[in-house]
Amino acid sequence: MLIAAATLTVLVGLFHSIAGEIRLIRPLLAIPGLPTLGHGPWYVRSLIRTAWHLTTLTWWGLAVMMLIIHGDPAPQHRALLAICSAIFAISGLAALTLSRAKHPAWLAFLPIAALLLIAAWT
Repeated sequence: MLIAAATLTVLVGLFHSIAGEIRLIRPLLAIPGLPTLGHGPWYVRSLIRTAWHLTTLTWWGLAVMMLIIHGDPAPQHRALLAICSAIFAISGLAALTLSRAKHPAWLAFLPIAALLLIAAWT
């Protein structure tokens, strides 16, 4: 369960960074007159790109945690898996409802949440 959840999480991160860079960040940063927030344009561009890709890095960190727990299934890890399951479930439900199922994140987040919940209680 955890290997499957970790693999899906890594794939989500990879898709998030590549597709987000191409379909969202580049077009956004190409808008003339992008607000600089009191700094230069380089600062705002770096801030947007860094924040976007830090999300991917966070997911990959969670995937590593899943693999570590898979290799050492201590009882206290159940709480960590349940918390991660809740985070992915909330994220999946938010993507599903707020985008009216147009944003594909829910297609991965909800299965990841289910896999983590099953792993937490088996």
